Amino acid sequence: MILESVLTAVITVIVGVLVYSFSQIASRFIIEPIHRQDEIRGEIADSLIFYANVYANPGTASPQLTAQASDKFRQLASLLMSRTCLIRMYGFFSWLGLIPGISNLMKAHGNLIGLSNNVSKPGSSTQNVQWAEEIKRLLKI
Repeated sequence: MILESVLTAVITVIVGVLVYSFSQIASRFIIEPIHRQDEIRGEIADSLIFYANVYANPGTASPQLTAQASDKFRQLASLLMSRTCLIRMYGFFSWLGLIPGISNLMKAHGNLIGLSNNVSKPGSSTQNVQWAEEIKRLLKI
């Protein structure tokens, strides 16, 4: 009877440690990287709204604000790719629909770089707005 109680307690502790260990591994290698990518997607959404007057009307904002918008879009493009590289089994999670597909991310990255390059070019407002809308669609924001 006592041996049975001790054995039950030991098995309970071992199972508890295993469950805790697996949950920590899942949190560190799956949940946190996806969350970090989601944060960048949120920053992209914020910047697309905040700098809409700059990229939709190129050449009308101050040179400082234009440079700031350009740098921000380029930085976000870089962060989007670096955060994506941290996610293990990316194809599986995108197949489940939890995160955007890699081809969508690559296109959104290219559009962010294009927006960064064109934000100061007069006459590029139509292209800039199209890129911004495409980024929103591709990243589901």
